Amino acid sequence: MRSWLEALTQDLGYALRSFRRSPMSVLVALLSLTLGIGASSAIFSVVYGVLISPYPYAKPDEIWAPQARATDGRGGHTYALDELPRLAALPAFADVMATSYESVLMTGEFAPESFGGVLMSGNAFNFLGVPPVTGRTIQPSDIRLDGQADPVVVVSHKLWLRLFEGSPSAVGRTLRLNGVPHTIVGVMPPRFGWYGNDGFWLPLSPIRKDLQFINPIARLVPGATKEVAEQQLAALHQQLAAERPGTFPAQGFTTLLNNYLDVTVASGEMRTSLRLLLGAVAFLLLIACANVANLQLARGTTRAREMAVRISIGADRRRLVRQLLTENVLLAVAGGMAGVLFAFAAIRSIVALMPEFYVPNESRVEINVPVLLFALGISVLTGIIFGLAPALQTSKPDVTDALKAARSTGGAAEGGRGRSLLVVIEVALSVVLLAGAALTVRTFLVLQNMDMGVNPERVLVTGVPLQPATYDSLEKRNRFVLELVERVGALPGVEAVAIGLPFGGAQSPFTIAGHTPDDAKRIIVNLAAADHLRAFSIPLRGGRMFDAAEVRRGDRVAVINEAAAKMWPAGENPIGTRLRLGVLERAPARTFVDTSRPPEVTIVGVVANTQNGGRRAEPVPAVIVPFTIVSTLNRTLAVRTAGDPNLLLNPLRAELRALDPEQPLGRAITLGEILGQEVVQPRFTMALFSVFAALGLALAAAGIYSVLSFHVTLRTHELGLRMALGAPRSHVLGLMLLMGGRLVLVGLGVGIAASLAATRLLRSQLFGVEATDPLAYAAVVVLLGAVTLLACYVPARRAAGVDPMVALRQE
Repeated sequence: MRSWLEALTQDLGYALRSFRRSPMSVLVALLSLTLGIGASSAIFSVVYGVLISPYPYAKPDEIWAPQARATDGRGGHTYALDELPRLAALPAFADVMATSYESVLMTGEFAPESFGGVLMSGNAFNFLGVPPVTGRTIQPSDIRLDGQADPVVVVSHKLWLRLFEGSPSAVGRTLRLNGVPHTIVGVMPPRFGWYGNDGFWLPLSPIRKDLQFINPIARLVPGATKEVAEQQLAALHQQLAAERPGTFPAQGFTTLLNNYLDVTVASGEMRTSLRLLLGAVAFLLLIACANVANLQLARGTTRAREMAVRISIGADRRRLVRQLLTENVLLAVAGGMAGVLFAFAAIRSIVALMPEFYVPNESRVEINVPVLLFALGISVLTGIIFGLAPALQTSKPDVTDALKAARSTGGAAEGGRGRSLLVVIEVALSVVLLAGAALTVRTFLVLQNMDMGVNPERVLVTGVPLQPATYDSLEKRNRFVLELVERVGALPGVEAVAIGLPFGGAQSPFTIAGHTPDDAKRIIVNLAAADHLRAFSIPLRGGRMFDAAEVRRGDRVAVINEAAAKMWPAGENPIGTRLRLGVLERAPARTFVDTSRPPEVTIVGVVANTQNGGRRAEPVPAVIVPFTIVSTLNRTLAVRTAGDPNLLLNPLRAELRALDPEQPLGRAITLGEILGQEVVQPRFTMALFSVFAALGLALAAAGIYSVLSFHVTLRTHELGLRMALGAPRSHVLGLMLLMGGRLVLVGLGVGIAASLAATRLLRSQLFGVEATDPLAYAAVVVLLGAVTLLACYVPARRAAGVDPMVALRQE
């Protein structure tokens, strides 16, 4: 062991001395490794924090989410609170918890504010296994014997800091929630973010009748398999479907038991994007390895005489290989250390680009022990990969030729082929990265420039969550909202006021009068004020829009979009016909509808489509009805202004306080920001692909430059002789450009072929552009050609500037 340590110390000392003899080569290699390893570590930290270990909960990989999904993938069964005991009774389930969600209004000591209150069953915090920072969590004892929940609350770390400045005395104080004082019993740590990380958690009473849903999750008993649990769950679903056929998909359903790590917000598009980016950064690392290997081959060629001398005095080849590998691994580890520092800075930029709604609240993207171990591992592996071939070649020089060579250039011909191959590989890999970047840029531009069917300019959107105890009837809610619309419409600079948005909305069964009912069909129901079309600049295609008087009276009139109009038979005009809506027959929980009137609306107009199904989907059928017909607790207010919409916020708050001093205003956001949320994910993918492609192109250009520069240095005497014999400088310039051009063309051909295969993996990230888009590939060719031409031209010009007399004296 001691002799091994002494040998290692000797090798390290010699490596450091050899680095001092060629500082520029070492510096370029370190820079390449820093970029490759740093980018890889940064992306791995994101993958680890978002996909591998996103949660602080106890054994999250053992948490399962039951589901009954429609066979066509659209919709499924929504679990009711009274179904929770039956789920918990399944033999395969060791423990089952439930979560629900409702709007909660905080008043009293603090300024009125609306929160998304997270309701959790009494066993939920024990199920999740995360202790509080101070106090205690919700316990089964917080559910009384009669089923009622004690008025207790556990607050988030963010809310604790905001309301109480992190004081431990917050435990025991009260918050007035929906008019009821609740005692604060605990504060959760910063990383706890179950269904949100800026509000609070309340006990879920098992006898509540007003909840629209619960989301159950379970842990399996020891020894139970997923397959056995799914069979038991499927049997329960069949029983429930027989008892409550209206709550299950009419077209049939499939029972699934999904691991919780596979059903998070990052499990879809974000997961695919991160996996692709991990592959892209692996390509970047390979380019960096090829670049450093090229430098090491060139450096090894200049050291051929040194190796020959060492062999001639008795050095063993294995000893030389070990020495050279030690140098390479030391170089890689140094590059890895610098790469970790680079990753620290890169992570900040990556996190700033990440779409929040695609990342779990609990995720933490940071440099931690797993990321450091990853960086160390790829550093050592990289050192071996890029160092093995140069070490093997450098350690076996032709001793006789090397000792005869006055300028230590033995082995140059053998190494030249290897260096050329590495340049081809670098160019090919950079083409793949550039093609991916070009396609993601094209996709982003298509999505960004898509016509959404509305004009988002100067439109302010905010929520108005009504307090259930205060506004407990259809008349009270409508009176408040109608007066609010009138007051806001009278403010200076307001052009139009709308209630609701032309996107989203509840889905409802429907029947066109005179047609056969189809329970499987659904239509989106949008609630609107009379100024709806004007507020969002939606064109009217036929008929008319309902007016303010009809809205005030709650007349059963409606307009439909063009997608809905296509549901009528060809040649039949929908205007004037009646549409029966399921939502008017059976209102959702905490929603008021006048059920004394027929559940029908008369179609009075047809409006243009909006992208109400998202940018990537076709418009879906929608019906727009007066907001006074269906009264929900949470209203959305949209105001079109003549100037900056943010300047309207304070006057809006003042009007709201004048109506109801305890009524809060939700978070304000512009319509442009809402519509922009859908392009955040494509922007994230595009930005990182583009950065990695740019770094890869820079490294490939550096590889071409270094190879041609080395050839110029190696062939200085030959080039001087050519010019002494009459060759013009343009001939020498063309000779070197031809040498570099051949390598680039071969790499370009290989890269395009590889790109056509690799970009198929990008299909899920593309929209409006094919993976074989000729414009994207043309851009790649032009950009690569321009950069590599510059990389070839600089050393070629230096070659053409060689003084023949000076060059001939160098032999």
